[in-house]
Amino acid sequence: MMKKIVLSVLVLLLLLFPSSDVRTEEPPALSNPLSKRREVDVREDTVPGYVEMSNGEVFPGLLYITRDKRLEIFDVELKRQRTIPITKIATIECNVEKEWMEKLWRFKELAGDEKLYTGESYPCRMFTYTITLDDGRELEAPMSGLIFVQKLEQGETPDVGHIPERDATRLYFHKRQAEKTDVGKKLADIHYTELVKVGDDALEEGIKKAAAFEARKDKKTAKTPPAKIKQRTQDQKRAKI
Repeated sequence: MMKKIVLSVLVLLLLLFPSSDVRTEEPPALSNPLSKRREVDVREDTVPGYVEMSNGEVFPGLLYITRDKRLEIFDVELKRQRTIPITKIATIECNVEKEWMEKLWRFKELAGDEKLYTGESYPCRMFTYTITLDDGRELEAPMSGLIFVQKLEQGETPDVGHIPERDATRLYFHKRQAEKTDVGKKLADIHYTELVKVGDDALEEGIKKAAAFEARKDKKTAKTPPAKIKQRTQDQKRAKI
């Protein structure tokens, strides 16, 4: 009996308050968490251009630095640190102020001050950079930092923007380039960022330079004869045994 009363009350309520008064709007769609391009990832601080290394290798594409960062240089004239957004830069040219082979030393005893030369050395360089801004002004100063280059696939334009999922090449600016892990290497073995150019024209120039570098490398590889495997004589084999 009680169930019949409850059902009757519900029917009465439905008649008094039609379903048209009930809010039927759907909630706003949530952004797809698996989407490759999220709003938070859209960056407006990418610029087209290329980076050229000291060995002639060229990396064209979209250039950018760490999010919310700027390139930091030490202004020698003003005696203070300055920051410059990459969007205001036209070119960065590297100047090698000094390069040498640094001798590797070690302490004779752990607790002593006397050092011994190991007979080994590693390459070292000191740099400054000439930065030309988009308004033509030039600054020359030491600088350290990191620049990323996102390669554009065939048919893509700079409008594709920053794609977080795509691997980018990391290239560095140094005030001093010296690593003890490079012991035994020559100066020519250690490459550095030599030139950065920004702009649509620079991107086209970089693509051509990159293709020319790859062509030279392929040609050089084709001319290099395969390494000869030395055959040991029976006497040499017996001597080794």
